[in-house]
Amino acid sequence: MPQIEPTATDDAYVVLGETLRPMLTNAMGSAIEIFDTTGTPGGGPPPHTHKWEEVYIVLSGEMDVHVDGATRRLHPGDYAHVPANTPHGYTTIDETRFLTIVTRGNAARFFKQVSSEVEMNPPDIPGVVRVGAENGINFLP
Repeated sequence: MPQIEPTATDDAYVVLGETLRPMLTNAMGSAIEIFDTTGTPGGGPPPHTHKWEEVYIVLSGEMDVHVDGATRRLHPGDYAHVPANTPHGYTTIDETRFLTIVTRGNAARFFKQVSSEVEMNPPDIPGVVRVGAENGINFLP
């Protein structure tokens, strides 16, 4: 019988007004990645696309999720699904805690790289765009 072991790491990545703590990643052998995400008021990424699917599940607070031109406000217990290659982004309204779940791609690698290489106070947006491009993320104008 396989053993069940905790997979969460002590790593925390600070990216564009949010803190992402990896719970499960591709590097751990998983086909999905899960991040415990905390956003501050006004935080979140600008519109972008990538080849992996994404799901946000709100645990506390509120966030506006923008998917393919439509915006929906999420409250605790709500979720949003973003199909692969679909323009999307979000804005956290207050201190918002949510799960970010993605299918196989470069999300964890992007979060780690941008957190370690790019200034976030204030955010170096050209740096975020550069690291995004290196990881298959296309930020939209």
